[in-house]
Amino acid sequence: MAKAPAPAMPTSRQINEAFETVKKFHPDARIASVGPDGVKFTYTQERVALGQEAVDDPRQPLSW
Repeated sequence: MAKAPAPAMPTSRQINEAFETVKKFHPDARIASVGPDGVKFTYTQERVALGQEAVDDPRQPLSW
Protein backbone atom coordinates (compact mmCIF):
# COMPACT_ATOMS: atom_id res chain seq x y z
CA MET A 1 0.00 0.00 0.00
CA ALA A 2 1.36 3.43 -0.94
CA LYS A 3 2.22 5.91 1.77
CA ALA A 4 0.20 9.15 1.82
CA PRO A 5 2.24 12.18 0.82
CA ALA A 6 3.09 14.76 3.48
CA PRO A 7 0.99 17.93 3.37
CA ALA A 8 2.65 20.72 1.41
CA MET A 9 3.41 24.16 2.78
CA PRO A 10 1.59 27.06 1.07
CA THR A 11 3.66 29.04 -1.40
CA SER A 12 4.53 32.69 -0.80
CA ARG A 13 2.04 33.63 -3.52
CA GLN A 14 -0.75 31.71 -1.79
CA ILE A 15 0.13 33.33 1.53
CA ASN A 16 0.08 36.83 0.01
CA GLU A 17 -3.21 36.20 -1.80
CA ALA A 18 -4.86 34.90 1.37
CA PHE A 19 -3.53 37.84 3.39
CA GLU A 20 -4.76 40.44 0.88
CA THR A 21 -8.21 38.79 0.74
CA VAL A 22 -8.57 38.69 4.53
CA LYS A 23 -7.39 42.31 4.85
CA LYS A 24 -10.26 43.40 2.55
CA PHE A 25 -12.72 42.07 5.13
CA HIS A 26 -10.77 42.96 8.29
CA PRO A 27 -8.03 45.60 7.87
CA ASP A 28 -6.53 44.77 11.30
CA ALA A 29 -5.81 41.14 10.35
CA ARG A 30 -2.32 39.79 10.96
CA ILE A 31 -0.79 36.45 10.01
CA ALA A 32 -0.49 34.31 13.15
CA SER A 33 1.08 31.21 11.62
CA VAL A 34 1.78 29.44 8.35
CA GLY A 35 1.90 25.67 8.13
CA PRO A 36 0.81 22.63 6.13
CA ASP A 37 -2.76 23.23 7.29
CA GLY A 38 -2.77 26.74 5.79
CA VAL A 39 -2.48 30.33 6.97
CA LYS A 40 -4.00 31.33 10.31
CA PHE A 41 -4.85 34.92 11.15
CA THR A 42 -5.38 36.98 14.29
CA TYR A 43 -7.50 40.08 14.55
CA THR A 44 -6.83 43.00 16.89
CA GLN A 45 -10.54 43.59 17.51
CA GLU A 46 -12.64 40.44 17.41
CA ARG A 47 -16.14 41.89 17.43
CA VAL A 48 -19.29 40.06 16.49
CA ALA A 49 -20.62 43.08 14.62
CA LEU A 50 -19.26 46.53 13.92
CA GLY A 51 -21.21 49.77 13.96
CA GLN A 52 -23.22 51.79 16.46
CA GLU A 53 -24.21 48.75 18.49
CA ALA A 54 -20.68 47.36 18.90
CA VAL A 55 -19.94 46.59 22.54
CA ASP A 56 -16.84 47.60 24.50
CA ASP A 57 -15.91 44.01 25.32
CA PRO A 58 -14.92 42.43 21.99
CA ARG A 59 -15.65 38.91 23.29
CA GLN A 60 -19.22 39.69 24.28
CA PRO A 61 -21.81 38.96 21.54
CA LEU A 62 -24.41 41.56 20.66
CA SER A 63 -27.98 40.98 21.74
CA TRP A 64 -30.45 40.99 18.90
